[in-house]
Amino acid sequence: MPRILVIYKREDDPRKNTSIKMVRKGLAERVRPGSVRRGVVLDPFSKDVLGAWLRGEVEAGGVVVVDASWKKLHPDVFRGIRGIHVKLPPLLAANPVNYGKPCVLSSVEAVAAALYITGFKEDYVKLLGLFKWMHTFHELNKELLEEYSRASTPAELGKVVVEYWGVNPC
Repeated sequence: MPRILVIYKREDDPRKNTSIKMVRKGLAERVRPGSVRRGVVLDPFSKDVLGAWLRGEVEAGGVVVVDASWKKLHPDVFRGIRGIHVKLPPLLAANPVNYGKPCVLSSVEAVAAALYITGFKEDYVKLLGLFKWMHTFHELNKELLEEYSRASTPAELGKVVVEYWGVNPC
């Protein structure tokens, strides 16, 4: 499994936090922003999008997720984090807080999607078992995830987004 690095901002209940559960289960490691040297940083403010073409970067440096409240999230949170900053293509949330909303994923949903899209499908399946609702995430997004994972360029991925969503909802 590629490394999963969590920058935890302590903005919600740690007992319900998806990134902390990934850490507790040994699937991720908690790090400080300045300690990240490389990898793919999931950054919803980025102009660039995650795609299969970043598999080598994920393999070499891992996936970095910033666990912060969507209500408090600001681009400044991502400053100083080294790596390739990308946003995920649109997906539907299945977590109990944001169920059915496009682009408002929990940390575990975002990391799982990043792994699937970049070709780490077996590792994606490991994350599905962490929460009951992750199987719903899979059902809601399986066709999109597969289409996104087949796109070999940002232009191809953009076409998939337009075909499915019309206008990017993120």
